[in-house]
Amino acid sequence: MGRSSLFMDHGIPVQAEEERTAAFCIKEGQTRFVIAAKGFALIVDPETGASRQVLFPDGNKEYPYSSFSSKGLFYTGAGNMLLVLDPFLEEGFVFSKAIDNGEEIVGFSFAEDRQGFIYFTSYPHCHLLRYSPESKEIVDYGSVDPVEKYAGSLAVDGEGWVYIGIGTEHKDIVAFHPVKGIKKSLVPKSERNKGAGYVYLGTDNAVYGHWQANDMREVNHSSRWLTFTEGTHQEISDTELPSSHFSGSGFQKVHRNNEAEYRVLSYSLSEGYAVFLNKEIGLPKRRKLLYHSDGAALSTLYSSPEGYLYGTSMHPLQFFRYDFISGEIANYGGEVIEEGGGGNIPAYASQGGYMIGVAYAGGKLYSFDLKQPIVQGKNPSLLLRTEDIHRPRCAISLRDNQHIAWGGFPGYGMIGGGLGIYNVETQKNIVITHDRLVPNQSTISLGEMKTGEILGGTSIDTPGGARTSEKEARLYLFDRKLQKLTVSFVPIAGAREIAQIFVDPFDRAHCLTDKSLYFVCNPFTQEVLYQKDVSDCGTIVRNGFAFERSSSTLFVLLNKAVLSIRIQEGALLEPNINMSLPFHATSGIAIYEGRIFYGSGSHLCSIYAEME
Repeated sequence: MGRSSLFMDHGIPVQAEEERTAAFCIKEGQTRFVIAAKGFALIVDPETGASRQVLFPDGNKEYPYSSFSSKGLFYTGAGNMLLVLDPFLEEGFVFSKAIDNGEEIVGFSFAEDRQGFIYFTSYPHCHLLRYSPESKEIVDYGSVDPVEKYAGSLAVDGEGWVYIGIGTEHKDIVAFHPVKGIKKSLVPKSERNKGAGYVYLGTDNAVYGHWQANDMREVNHSSRWLTFTEGTHQEISDTELPSSHFSGSGFQKVHRNNEAEYRVLSYSLSEGYAVFLNKEIGLPKRRKLLYHSDGAALSTLYSSPEGYLYGTSMHPLQFFRYDFISGEIANYGGEVIEEGGGGNIPAYASQGGYMIGVAYAGGKLYSFDLKQPIVQGKNPSLLLRTEDIHRPRCAISLRDNQHIAWGGFPGYGMIGGGLGIYNVETQKNIVITHDRLVPNQSTISLGEMKTGEILGGTSIDTPGGARTSEKEARLYLFDRKLQKLTVSFVPIAGAREIAQIFVDPFDRAHCLTDKSLYFVCNPFTQEVLYQKDVSDCGTIVRNGFAFERSSSTLFVLLNKAVLSIRIQEGALLEPNINMSLPFHATSGIAIYEGRIFYGSGSHLCSIYAEME
C-alpha cells in the first residue's frame, strides 16, 4: 500500500460559484435581487450594493434550476427540496421541505395561479406539484408525461388551467385542470418530435407559447405563436405578444426584471459583479458581489509539453494553469473561453504546438496556442460547434501529427453521439455519425492502433433525455482511409460503457467499464485476453488513464486509489494498488516527475507514485 504522507493538496484553482437563476423581490417599496447558486442564495440591495449570503437549509448543496418571485418571497428548488426565502428578513428561508416522491430535482419551473398557489415541476418524471404559501401544504399531482424528463416552462390561465411545456425527445404542451382532473396533450402526435414546448404568462395575465423550439434554451423565437385559454389554444400574431415576466434564457432566467425601480443589465456570480440600472435616473451602477465559496469542482486535467498543467472548472467554467516548477496557479477566469458559460472542457489533445480542448455544452472545439499568452478574445479561439457531440467525453492525438479524434454524447433529445476528426493544419472537422459506427450509441473513449485505425468505446446512455433500447456497450474499429467501420463487438456482456481506453505498444487495448471492470483485449480478433474487477478501489474517474513511458507503466485512477500496471510484451500483469488516496478523486489525470495530479472536488491534489 502506498504512502499517504506523500500526498499534497495544491489548493483551490477556481474560487467561484455559478449563478443558476435569479429574481427581483419587491415588498413595501423595497427591492432585493436574489441569485440562487449551488448551496446558497445571495441577496443584493441594488441601491446600496450590500449583499448577504444565505445558505440552503440542512446542509443542502445542490444546484437550483429555476426561481420565482411573488409577494416579496423568493421560490426555488435544490435537489428534491423546495425552498422559500424572504430576502427582507434576517433569518432568510421561511420554508423548506424535502419532497420524497422519487424525483431528483424539484423546482424545474414555477408559476402562480389567481388564488396565490405556487405550482412547480420536477425531474426526471415531470411531476406537477402545488405549494400553498398560507397552509404550507404541498400537493403532488403526479407525472404529466410518462416518458419525457424535462418540464421546462409553466403557466396558469385565469380559469385555473395549468400549461406545462415539455421536451426534449418528444416535445409537448400539456394542459391540466387540478380541480376537474382533466389532462390533455395539445401538440398533435405527428408534431411530437425532438424539441421543446414553451409557455409563459404575459404581462396582460394571458398565457402564450409555441412548440417550435429546438431545445429548452432557444424558446424566445417562433414563427407560430399561440394563446392558451380553458385548455385550448389558437394562433396569434407575434406583433400582439405581450412580454413575459421572465427575461433571459435557460437556467439563467431572471424573474420580474422589469417590475422594480431597478433592473439588472448583466451579472455574473462567477466573475463577481452585477450591473443595475435605475430606471428613473437612467444611470447604471456596477456592484461587486461578495460571497464565500468552497470552490468549483475541477474537470479533466491535461499536462502540456511546456511544463504546465491545464484545466477548467465545472459550473462555472473557468480556465486555469498550474506551474509544475513554481507551484503557482493562474486562474484566467471564464471570459477567456468564448461562449464557455456553465460548461467545462472534459478532454484535450495536442498537435503542432496547439492544445485542442473539446467543451460541453454545445460540442465546441477550442484551440490554445501554447507558444502565446492566454488573452481574452485572442487565445484561445473558438473553432466550431456541433450538436452531434454536444457533450464531449474524449479526445486523442493521432499519429499523423495532424489530426485529433474526439467523441461524446449528442444534444438534448438525441440518441447516439458521433466521432469527430479535426485537422489542426486545415482547421477542418468531419463528424462520423453514430449510424455509421454503432447505431444509437455514443463514442466516449478512444485509442489508435498501429494500422492507423481508430478504436472507439461506446456508451448506451442518453443524458439528453432521449430513450434507448440499447443493452450493451461496444468496441469498434474505424478505418480513416476507407472511411468505414471494420470491426464492432461486445467485449463485456452487460456493460453500459467502455469508459476508458489505452492502446499499448503491442496493439492491445486496455479498457475500463462503467462498473470498474478492467480488461485487455485484441480488437482485431475480438478476444478478451484478461479481465479483473477493480471496483474495490472505487468508481471510475473521467480520463483516469495515464501512461508513463520511462517505466512502461499504465496508471489507472479510481476514486479511492491509484492502480499501476506494468506493460510488457507477452504475459499480461495484474493491476496493483500503487497508492491509496487520502482525498477521493473526482477528475484526472496528469503525471509529472513521478507525481500523479488529480482533482478532488474543487481541490487540485497530487500523490507520489511508486515507479516499478
